[in-house]
Amino acid sequence: MVKKIILIVVGALALAASLFFAISAYFNYSEHYEKVCVASHQLYQRTKISEEDLKMIEVPKEYLGSDVYFRKEDVLGKYVKMSYSLAKGSLFYKGALEEDIKDLANSYLNKGEVNFDLYANEVKINSGGLSVDMYVDLYLSINTNDKPLSDLLISDCRITGLYDSQGKRIMNYDYETKAYIVSLAIQEDQVNYLNKALMVGNISAIVSSETYEVGKRSVLNSESEIIEYVK
Repeated sequence: MVKKIILIVVGALALAASLFFAISAYFNYSEHYEKVCVASHQLYQRTKISEEDLKMIEVPKEYLGSDVYFRKEDVLGKYVKMSYSLAKGSLFYKGALEEDIKDLANSYLNKGEVNFDLYANEVKINSGGLSVDMYVDLYLSINTNDKPLSDLLISDCRITGLYDSQGKRIMNYDYETKAYIVSLAIQEDQVNYLNKALMVGNISAIVSSETYEVGKRSVLNSESEIIEYVK
């Protein structure tokens, strides 16, 4: 009987000790950790932050400073600034975000550039693997009285936006929606050439091996004989 009582007492003491340490650990953890929002996937420049871009995690308080947004309410609706990119799991730093902007695609333009919209039903383009900041080359094919001609018209056209058939911007993490409109940054003096090219022949947008280069501008292939047909 005594042994049974001893076993019961020892078991009760062990359970009490376990509860004590568990509660102590919980309060210690709660005091040193903060629940914050982080990026749920890679976020590129000019991305508008929505619910699906966020997830909540707990991180040590010493990792956090006054330059970090804690609450998702402070992040939702803001844009990732130009030249910034947030990796998956990254904290939202105040310096990397900005308020709403009126014309998102135009913010990608450099001096002397304009946005030119290509419609998928008017040109030959495989929009499935495209994303903002990639470069494409535009080829023109025409039928002349003598023979058909096809050559590079404008190279290194930077993609500034992808849109669906309703004109809604397609985000980089959206792999399901098909792009209906592809906005390209080209030089102002190339617009007339591209407009005429769409009238006289067929345009093909081709992804080159240098599609992920940076800092390039579109270049007109002025040495090609096909230029004579779009002047």
